[in-house]
Amino acid sequence: MSPLKRRQFGQLAAASLTSTVVVGLSSKTLAQSTASNGETLYGVKNPNSSSARDRENQSPLVELNTVEQSTGNVLSKTNAPALSVEDTSPAPKKSKAISLPETDRITKLAALGDGNLVISTVSYTKDAYFNHLIFTVGSAKNPTFKSKKVLGLADSDKTVESLLSLSKNQLLCLVGNQGIPPFFFGIIDSTTGKISSGDSLDLPPLMSGKRYSNLCQDAKGNIFATETSSEGIPILISINLQEKATITGKVKIKRLTPLSFEGSPLVNDVKDLNFSSSNQLYALAKDNSGKNTLFTVDVNNGKLAKVTNLEVDKFAFSS
Repeated sequence: MSPLKRRQFGQLAAASLTSTVVVGLSSKTLAQSTASNGETLYGVKNPNSSSARDRENQSPLVELNTVEQSTGNVLSKTNAPALSVEDTSPAPKKSKAISLPETDRITKLAALGDGNLVISTVSYTKDAYFNHLIFTVGSAKNPTFKSKKVLGLADSDKTVESLLSLSKNQLLCLVGNQGIPPFFFGIIDSTTGKISSGDSLDLPPLMSGKRYSNLCQDAKGNIFATETSSEGIPILISINLQEKATITGKVKIKRLTPLSFEGSPLVNDVKDLNFSSSNQLYALAKDNSGKNTLFTVDVNNGKLAKVTNLEVDKFAFSS
């Protein structure tokens, strides 16, 4: 598979706001049994509802599913309606010269560690991109929902593209500019929705010409993500918040390995990454038929192996 040309990078990144391009994966399947340790596989989808709503102060409708891991079959389905946010303080706005259709997209599903989940979404209007967090309340297995608006972003084009849960009500996030570079790390207070810089954790600056996404964390506390250059090949990267560079004092970024399938590098980023409780890394990507599919990922060499088709936008494991 030939890499994308540099001039296509901007088009690819923009296209990823609404869909992920086929990554060129065949139907070869790795058998995978359903988790027997009480862990549940969750998936979330955007039903593409056309109902009118206040996109700044209401989160979008989302569909939360529990899924059988070995087959991708939906076991249960819960619809979270459009919810009013708790804090309606205004977000930055700026009218755009060209008005595109209003859209909503899901940027991450993450486990919170207490049996609940958080869903991050981005809603586009002619005046701004609005970022929301949808939380399950009580338990993700039988949830009610609440919604918060992300506040404190510098301008109307900033979008929360991925997140994961840290301790002390902190959500580590990746923020882009309409979903494309440049990116930076941020910290969201999950109790208020307010975002701050990553300076308190000594998080490093990110390379300006690359796209970052798919935050996840392994059982040892190492944080993983993907870094995609203008050539379009995603590289698995990792950080450990305790490992800092001697000179700068910033957390070090380790570039591990390109993601690949059957000996060929992927030429587009995956849609999502997450670890199971057994510390197995999984990826969500499209196969050759265009279907969203769950894959295992070997952290040591970046090799993907197919598990099953999984028709969701994002996924997560939670007990």
